[in-house]
Amino acid sequence: MIESINKILPVIVKTLERVHDNSWKMDYNVHDSYELIFVKKGNIDFWVESEKIELKAGDLLIIKPFTKHKFEVASSSKAEFVVMGFYLKPESKAKVDELKEIYGFLKVLEEITNRFYFFHVRKRSSIFFCLESILHEAKENKNSILLYIKCLELFIYITREIDSLEMIKNYDYSLIAKHIKEYIDNNYMEDIKMGDVAKRFFMSESSLSRIFKNHFGVLPKEYLLSKRIEKAKEYLSISNLKISNIAMMCGFSSLQRFNDIFKKYTGLSPTQYRKLILQDFE
Repeated sequence: MIESINKILPVIVKTLERVHDNSWKMDYNVHDSYELIFVKKGNIDFWVESEKIELKAGDLLIIKPFTKHKFEVASSSKAEFVVMGFYLKPESKAKVDELKEIYGFLKVLEEITNRFYFFHVRKRSSIFFCLESILHEAKENKNSILLYIKCLELFIYITREIDSLEMIKNYDYSLIAKHIKEYIDNNYMEDIKMGDVAKRFFMSESSLSRIFKNHFGVLPKEYLLSKRIEKAKEYLSISNLKISNIAMMCGFSSLQRFNDIFKKYTGLSPTQYRKLILQDFE
């Protein structure tokens, strides 16, 4: 039964949980299988060939087969980590390629030039809980079908995470920053809240602020206020509109707030600014 499963599911070489202090080191070694290392607690210095990777709690590293590697505990306290080895055992090379399509993260690993791939796992994520479940099952019965199924589940979660990270890495954030600016330019007169703008672009408010500031040098909220002030200055200069009307047309919730913000940006009240502009035309 297990042999049949190995033709479509990964062969699990080992699933180990280790706890070591900083006196522990492992010399360079090589495996013919993929190796997954997940740090549960502490810090580990890991070398892939001659490249050093500093892993902290929550980091998950996957290295390709036949990759020279070693690691040691770097934290002053003990480090806890999981080591999992696996490989594919299909009937043909065509089947290998087919399985790598199923286990998408292996396809990503094959396409990158690095001998490894690592990312951070949130403590209460599906990957974290799945690893815990695999460890428990491995202690109970190393040859259980459930262990193989749980590993397949883990690989699905890893694939989703890597796909998401690769999409984010390759995304043109300057484009989304321009879309945010365009939205503010077209809607500055409305009661815009950055939380609502973030939802419109399917991201958190903090992500929206970071992306916008990285591209334009200011926070979107600051840009919105400056846009409103520039429009207010324009109305004050070329129209006889009441100041209360201008405040409303520029998206301010009250005349008092408009007066306060305008003076903060220009050093003058709206009334003083209008008088100054009129004097310049006399």
